[in-house]
Amino acid sequence: MGEERRGGWGTVAEGSDIKGEEVGHIYKQLKNVKWEPHPINENVQLGFILTKKGDGVELTSLLAKVPKGEVIPEHTHQVHDIILPLSGKGKIWIKGLGEFELKRGVLVNVPPGAVHKVYDVTEDLEIYDVFSGPIL
Repeated sequence: MGEERRGGWGTVAEGSDIKGEEVGHIYKQLKNVKWEPHPINENVQLGFILTKKGDGVELTSLLAKVPKGEVIPEHTHQVHDIILPLSGKGKIWIKGLGEFELKRGVLVNVPPGAVHKVYDVTEDLEIYDVFSGPIL
């Protein structure tokens, strides 16, 4: 019986070999992430993991460190902003939807173009953030 394609999952026959020189774009140690200030709050640090510019992928993934008491003011993105808190506590406000807790065990999918902000950070917040398209 042959293998059947299911949604975005391909069959082994459709697969391809990966070249050894591509390993730096496939396997990354997060301890080597280079941190830089957030463009709208320099006290928030961003560690870019995958980007179109650096890795040739059609998304952006990063770690964000939001210290206690800091805010990421209202802003938008033209792609989905998928937020997965790893530790800490805070809140996110999304225009038209309201306020949601940011803490381990929740996921927030901010729609493209939605005005949103992160605030009321009561414990240092570390977030894994994925953008559905390249922002860098």
